[in-house]
Parts: sequence; C-alpha cells; structure tokens
Amino acid sequence: MTTQAATGTFRAQPIGWAPFGRHTRYMLVRYLTNVAMVTAVLLAIALTIDLWPQFDTIFVSGGGGFGGAWAVMRFCALRSPWLVAPFLSFATFLGVFWTEMTLTLSGERMLIWNSGRSPLQCLAPVILLGLILGAGEFALDAYLGPAAMAVQMQERLGLDGERLDRARLSEPSWIALPNGLLRTRIAYGPPPELRDLIYFRHNAAGRLTEVEMAAVARLQPGGNTWVMHDGRFWKAGGGAANAGTAIASSHEAMIPFATRNVTLDIAPLWLSMFGMEPQYVPFGVLKRLAEADHDPESLARYKTRLNVLDGETVLPGAMALLAASLSMLMLAYATTMRALVTIAFVGYMAHFATKACLLMGQTGTMPAVLAGWIVPGILVAASVLLLVLARGRQRPITGA
Repeated sequence: MTTQAATGTFRAQPIGWAPFGRHTRYMLVRYLTNVAMVTAVLLAIALTIDLWPQFDTIFVSGGGGFGGAWAVMRFCALRSPWLVAPFLSFATFLGVFWTEMTLTLSGERMLIWNSGRSPLQCLAPVILLGLILGAGEFALDAYLGPAAMAVQMQERLGLDGERLDRARLSEPSWIALPNGLLRTRIAYGPPPELRDLIYFRHNAAGRLTEVEMAAVARLQPGGNTWVMHDGRFWKAGGGAANAGTAIASSHEAMIPFATRNVTLDIAPLWLSMFGMEPQYVPFGVLKRLAEADHDPESLARYKTRLNVLDGETVLPGAMALLAASLSMLMLAYATTMRALVTIAFVGYMAHFATKACLLMGQTGTMPAVLAGWIVPGILVAASVLLLVLARGRQRPITGA
C-alpha cells in the first residue's frame, strides 16, 4: 500500500503478518466453501457406488415407502464418515486449487501482489484451513467412523454391518500361534470364546506333537490359559512321523476328556476384533492393540493405522499448502492448460502416495511411522521450496 506525505510524494506502507485480518477471513471462507462443495460432489459419487448393491436391502428393512426412504437416508448418514475420511485431504487440495484459480481469473491476485503482500503473507488462511480440517479429519476417521460402524454392526445394517456383526458366531478361521495352528469359530463376547476348535501343536522343529479338539474353550481370568470342554486329544509318543495320518484314519486314537487346560497365546481383545478392518476399530481399542498385539501381521496393520490417524492431523494442511504454493508459482499471473493439468496431476499423485504408503505399512514393507508421516513431511518440504521460488518470481503488475 502507499500513503501520501505532506510533500506530495508517496512511500510504501509495509504489509505485516495479519493471521486474523480481513484478507485472511475472506480467503478462509472461500477455501471452506469450495472444499465443502468438492467434498459434497465426491461424497455423492462414493455413496452411489457404496449404496447401489445394498439399496434394496436397506429400503426393505425400513418397511418400504416413507420408512424405507428414511432408512436409506439414515444409512447414508452412517456410511458418510467412513467414506469422507479417505478423500477429505484430496478434496482440500482441489478446493484450495479451485479458489486459487479463480483468484487469477478474476484479477484478484493482481491486486494482492500490487498491495505488497508476499506469498508467505498469504498463507495465514491456508494454515487456519489446515488446522480446522486436520482436526476435523482426525475426529471423523478416529471417532465418528468407528462409532457409525458400531451402530451398523449392532443393527446388522448393510453388507458390512452383517459381515462384522459381533453377536454372531464367526466362520471357521485359522489362527497362527507361536507353537501351533488353531482352527476355530469365534464367539466375540465379551468375553470371547472359541467354538468347535482344533489345535495342532508343534515343537521347535515344526513336527506335530499334539492335537486337541473341543466343542468350546473359555479363557481363565488373568492369564492365557483356556479351559476346553467336551473334547478329545492326541499326543505323539516319541514324535511319531505319521501322526497326522493316524488321526485322520482313526478317531479312536484320540483320548476323550470333559475339561482340559491348554495354553494359547491369544489376547482376548485382539480376538474380539478378529476379522475387523483397522479403520472400523475404535480409537482407544486401536491404541491398545498397537501396543500389545504380538502377531506381526496384525501389529503392522494396527500400528500403521494409528500413525496414519496421527498424520491426518497434518495431511489436509499439507495438501492445502501444496495447492496454494503450486498456484502461486504456476498461476501467479495467468492460467494455462498446462499449469492446470500439472497442478491437478501433482495433487492426485500426492493423494495416491498416501494410499500407497498405507498399503505398504499394513503389509509390513514400510515402517508404520513412515507410512503415516512421510507423505505429509514431503508435501510440507516441497511447498516451502515452491513458495521460495514463487517469492523470487513475484513482481508488481500495473495496468496499461
């Protein structure tokens, strides 16, 4: 800005950092509005895809007519937190990109540059947007999503609600243990129970040494001892090599019992969540599983999920910062198709990178901490570099 002195000359009025000034409030409202519009469009598409194969079931469960329509709307509300959370950061990028593009097209960016405001001084609304949406995405993904899924499971709503219903008996499942292999059906409880179980115990050399079968097994309080009821067992004598054949050919080789104690290294909390995807596990339970679980595969999934949730507090802000810095550099004075396509492609690749890191973390090919934090860190570093370049290319623009 400029001010006129008594002598008739003009001198520059420095632009200071105004995190809650008029420009910040104006831009923050525009960012939030456009992000909300993009999110609504993406959510409509995601809900259509998600609802299509189960629409009839939900509609009929509500009794048809008005009741069916209400059941569908309620189901959509319950599904929305889980559907929005995975793409909210990308929607943030698109919303900020959209806003920055309109600034250039309308000539508002020219006014901002001519006011003496630097790219760094334009970041206050971006930072506030990141703080708001980061907290929102964390709350949505860590708390609202699992809570909504708990309602679906309790009421057996939709395909996932029926599949993950904890009140029913699970399908027969195989569980690998440090000293054996367990085939069982799970009554999730609490407390969880094992039903129709067969436990194949092996020694350090991997040779079968014992087989135990029972109708039900219940965990004793304060340890990992399970009491099996109404079963039978077989124990190898001298490590017989053909033990499996003997058991398969003759049930009489097994000794019946009314009750029998067996040690199984299975955490009841882990067992109660068996078969449930980590994104559906409540946040408090997730933290306990990430700290206590001994199964390497499950541990990688839970730890990755926990770190991804923590990283989501920063990811929307990092995506917003990336979109703003790219726009300040490539859309500073005009919009070109090449610049628009490049910015959109970079945003999509950043979104893709978050999903790729999540997958690699859950499969154990990448440390959980890196899976949750490497993409936000790279985006912030890249944005800082882009802002430095944009500051170096900034120049005042005057009319003809």
